[in-house]
Amino acid sequence: MSKTQHQIDGRHGHTTNRRRRRSRSESLRSSTRLALGALRANPGRSLLAVLGIVIGIVTVSLVATVLVNVRNQIALLFRELGTENVFAFHLSGDPYSPASEEEARREALEPGFAEIIASRSDLVVAGAANILIPAVINGRAITVRAGAAVSDTVLLEGASPSYFDIVGAQFAHGRPFTELEDRSAARVAVLGSSLATALFGGDGAAALGEPVFLLGEPYSVVGVLAARRGGFFGENRQDSVLTIPAGTAARRFPEADATLLYLRAAPDRLQQAQVEIEAALRQLRKLGPDEANDFNLSTSEQIIGTFDRVGAGIALATVGLAAVSLVIGGIGVANVMIIAVTERTREIGLRMSVGARRRDVLQQFLVESLLLSLLGGAAGLIAAAALTAVLTLVLPGFLPVLPLWAVAFGLVSSCLTGVLAGYLPARQASRLDPVDALRHEAA
Repeated sequence: MSKTQHQIDGRHGHTTNRRRRRSRSESLRSSTRLALGALRANPGRSLLAVLGIVIGIVTVSLVATVLVNVRNQIALLFRELGTENVFAFHLSGDPYSPASEEEARREALEPGFAEIIASRSDLVVAGAANILIPAVINGRAITVRAGAAVSDTVLLEGASPSYFDIVGAQFAHGRPFTELEDRSAARVAVLGSSLATALFGGDGAAALGEPVFLLGEPYSVVGVLAARRGGFFGENRQDSVLTIPAGTAARRFPEADATLLYLRAAPDRLQQAQVEIEAALRQLRKLGPDEANDFNLSTSEQIIGTFDRVGAGIALATVGLAAVSLVIGGIGVANVMIIAVTERTREIGLRMSVGARRRDVLQQFLVESLLLSLLGGAAGLIAAAALTAVLTLVLPGFLPVLPLWAVAFGLVSSCLTGVLAGYLPARQASRLDPVDALRHEAA
């Protein structure tokens, strides 16, 4: 075969391919126009058909948005407490949560352990004790008063003078305690930003040097902390804390024995320091080689990782629930498509009698099913975005941003639902005999 013939055959092949692509493109545009026309003709029925899809997408999107917001706030909260810190407590879980029956028998850590460990270890550069004082002392609820203002939601804690530096707390006004104030059990206090505002108004600057009355005893305010970042939907528990020196807490509130230790590791030595802290605490607690730890060690990243695992489980369960809604939505779409095939039998017969191929009919109804489901997915995402925007009005710090994976899940699951739900009705339509279809409609 000559070179010229090869060129002619090549041009012919390219022309044929272009015609095929053009034909497929025209067929798809035609199917899309017919599908949109059918959806506009029955909007109410279409809406009811995709209601399950909408509910499923809204559920996943809202839960995903809430989880992402909570995760980011919690991550910020614990990283703000120090990414180089090791937290030691005699219980596992939240120090403010009730202990399990087994852990309730454990003895609390001693405040002095922080300085002992820091002095013995080259990998621990600083240590501080944080004493958690119960909300009720001798049957009396802890309240704090300044003039006519009273707060009964205050959290009372004792702390070593170095505590504020170790956790990276910033002072809006004033200063932390001194070593002398701690040793002498002085009646001085540092207020969290929310507590200072509640008692003195404004940004709390007026609190400096003023007395606050704790269970009727006056404490002079020496410092007011800046608002902490992170927390639960913008609420940080530390902003409501009244902190007194650890020595004062030990003398005034001997019932308070829950102590949380903050131990700062040397730079880039966090894991090694954690191993050394564990060994030191076992020695201080006089644990034998075969005895399990009667305390818990954690770091910011470990706590965040635990929450991520819990969040992943919640997200997986939510996807499972959404799948049920999507199945219901798919059934609704399939029913609509079956009705559409039955109602438009004559239309199918006419199309096929004037040259439409079976695959054109199959494509027409698949496109209609796909568009129906995609509209449901888009409506679900829009509804979720609107509800998230509403949440920002009632939840401070909540960001109205749908995670990309939730958006992708909504669109992909809608497409799959449309294809799976519409395939059998579309296949049924494509197999109709044109003559039988016309005769059936005529009858």
